[in-house]
Amino acid sequence: MSSLQGKMRQHTIIVMTLLFLFITGYLLTQLKVQFLSFFAGLSVSFLNLWTTYYLAKVVGKVADQKRKHSVLPFILAGFGYLIRIVLALSVVYWALINPDTLNVLLVIAGISLIYAIIMLDMLFQFMRKR
Repeated sequence: MSSLQGKMRQHTIIVMTLLFLFITGYLLTQLKVQFLSFFAGLSVSFLNLWTTYYLAKVVGKVADQKRKHSVLPFILAGFGYLIRIVLALSVVYWALINPDTLNVLLVIAGISLIYAIIMLDMLFQFMRKR
């Protein structure tokens, strides 16, 4: 297992745990809009992370090959960026047109949560190495 696969597995476990907590909070508390907003934001953000991981795997596989490779994986990687932006904008737009269902600020906080997870992971790794 490569380091990239191990990190993705670790981030998947953390995100799935948080998503489970958000769904539990949605079902058991009166804060339905807040928990659903966090859930939507974190779900889209994790999908963006997974897209980045998958495209990095594809481009890495193509780069490892010694024979002449096509340009298609690199074009798909470029479209991957577009897909990630469209996903993030779509969930924010959905929150804007349905303010009774989703809170825009909490959706954005949910999208940002994956970056906090990655930064905390890097911080813990740095602390372990010292």
